[in-house]
Amino acid sequence: MSYKKGKFTRMGHRHEENTLFFRTAVENLQINRMMAFFSFLSLSLTLTLFGVFLLFYYNVQDLLRSMQEDVQFSIYLSDGTAEEDVRSIKERLSSDDRISSVTYISKEEALTIFKKEFHDESLLNSLGGNPLPASFEVKVKAAYQDPQQLSVMIDRFKRLPGVEEIAYGSEWLQNLDAFLILLKKVGIGVGGLLSVAIVTIIANTVRLHFYSRRDEIEVMNLIGATHSFIKIPFFIEGSLIGLISGWISVLMLFALFHFSQPHLQSIGGMIGGFLNPLFLPAPFLIGIPAGGVLGGIAGFLSLSVLLKARFPTDGKKQT
Repeated sequence: MSYKKGKFTRMGHRHEENTLFFRTAVENLQINRMMAFFSFLSLSLTLTLFGVFLLFYYNVQDLLRSMQEDVQFSIYLSDGTAEEDVRSIKERLSSDDRISSVTYISKEEALTIFKKEFHDESLLNSLGGNPLPASFEVKVKAAYQDPQQLSVMIDRFKRLPGVEEIAYGSEWLQNLDAFLILLKKVGIGVGGLLSVAIVTIIANTVRLHFYSRRDEIEVMNLIGATHSFIKIPFFIEGSLIGLISGWISVLMLFALFHFSQPHLQSIGGMIGGFLNPLFLPAPFLIGIPAGGVLGGIAGFLSLSVLLKARFPTDGKKQT
């Protein structure tokens, strides 16, 4: 019974300590409210800027992903290709795990499509007969759309009997692939720079709050408070600044998106309907304020250096 009583007593002490730490952090923000206001403002704007970049990155990735789904190549057959060879090519294509769909277009179907797209009668008359070849329209699965893999695949199909030519946008695919790689590098770079900015803003705010209460902290150190005991409220303070600023930035981002969405859609209609902006999914929205906790960690580490420089001996060792 005494053991359980002691256990509950320790739990009660921990609860009181946690309440004290949180209350101290809130008091720090209230005492330095003007400084805290500008910290919230600058950090919210920084995180909103980061959110705008994430929106751009997410939508460009979605656009490029939809473009990749349409990656295909055309296999043009020689005139007079035997039906047996046509069936053999179709079976070979259909059984290939790298291919998502295969569509055969006969010479007659190709001419019909041509007539639908080009209504110039003089052009049709100048054709004489039907010079258009039969072909296969082949769509490739997303996992095999790398330009090098696609080039190897096409080289093999070129050797099939009856195949005269294979057309695909190799240069376009290479440029798309290079742009995706560049976009990822830019994303990592911008994310890294903004993360440094977030950590710096909160760390400097916590340091300033520390200096504004240095006399009180010096007394706490003299009466035996450990460095950890002193730092925890500042860690909570930095985390609160980061979390609250993060949620403010999410609200600002949603307002900006809601305001600009109709204008972006109208621009998309003018350029062919490609632009259908999407808002960030839940993991991104949760990650923005969660990233603000980095500021709490930065403040904690910053104060560790300050306390060791100002009070080389931990207060606990003096008792």
